[in-house]
Amino acid sequence: MKKSTARYFIALSLLAVMLLGACSGTRIVTMNAMRPAEITFPSYANTIVIVDRSRFDKNAVNIVEGILTGEMPGEDKAGVQATITAFQNQLMASPRFQTKVASEQLTGNSITSAFPAPLPWPKVEQILSKYGGEVMVAIEMFDTDFVVTNGKRKVKKQIEQDGVKKEIEVDEFYAEGVGNLTIGFRVYDPKEKTIVDQQLISKSNTWQAAGKSAKDALAGLIAKSDATRYMGKMAGSDYAYKIAPMPIRISREFYSKSKKVPEIAAGSRMADVNDWQGAAKKWESGISRAGVKEAGYLCYNIAISYEVMGDLNTAKSWADRAYVDYGNKKAREYSATLNRRMYQEQRVQKQMK
Repeated sequence: MKKSTARYFIALSLLAVMLLGACSGTRIVTMNAMRPAEITFPSYANTIVIVDRSRFDKNAVNIVEGILTGEMPGEDKAGVQATITAFQNQLMASPRFQTKVASEQLTGNSITSAFPAPLPWPKVEQILSKYGGEVMVAIEMFDTDFVVTNGKRKVKKQIEQDGVKKEIEVDEFYAEGVGNLTIGFRVYDPKEKTIVDQQLISKSNTWQAAGKSAKDALAGLIAKSDATRYMGKMAGSDYAYKIAPMPIRISREFYSKSKKVPEIAAGSRMADVNDWQGAAKKWESGISRAGVKEAGYLCYNIAISYEVMGDLNTAKSWADRAYVDYGNKKAREYSATLNRRMYQEQRVQKQMK
């Protein structure tokens, strides 16, 4: 685990930015939080070694345009590299893992939708020992296609004739490219001799271009190699999100003013300058003199202040009070939101150990 993890969490819990709310009488605060990973790695797995295992076996059947090379087409090789780079860059946003990229390109891949046989454990251990990692993430499948269609269509165009603007229909040539990517990730844990995760990720995207002629439209369309890299980047980033806790931004709306209870506006001004402890005290001081509706507002705001300060249990107790004692309906939903966040925080803490 990275040495800066403790400082990282402190910074996340304290940082909050105030924005004006879209609705009159409310404001919005945004804060940093951590989203747990979908997949929990063992606690001793701190360094991931990324391996490209997408090279075809030279004995495979005809794989691309009748050429038996045992290698991937250039576009796909560049796409794998884009996937690895995006995966590694995205993991840098998380304090959970260090990453290293193996220089070897191993034989794997498949001309079917099935994963190749897993790597032998001695081979996995050899690579991890070489690069100083505990687990291996291997790209074991990488298959793309790019289908281009083109044609002519009628489009509306505004012109000016004799000083008068009017709309006419003209012919426009277009080209459309549809890219599809299927990529397979497999995670090896040699200590436990287990496959931590294995999944196929599919990505697709559509690009369009137009021109005065069919040639112009086709010339303006994205190249297959660029499309492959684009989809590879998406897949790499998505998989990084699945395996590592990631920082996210969350927002909360709170009450900023009331004609009957001046403490609401006074506390809101303290929140404006990031004095959330002072804001909580100011809001609490107004509860005894407030009516039922405004007391619910005050309790709700106090709950928000404690969440911003990182005390989720106290935040939930105030949210519950706002709903149970004063009938604030927003507080019931907020209490459920805090329950979910506390559960996520527990998962993050487990994943970060």
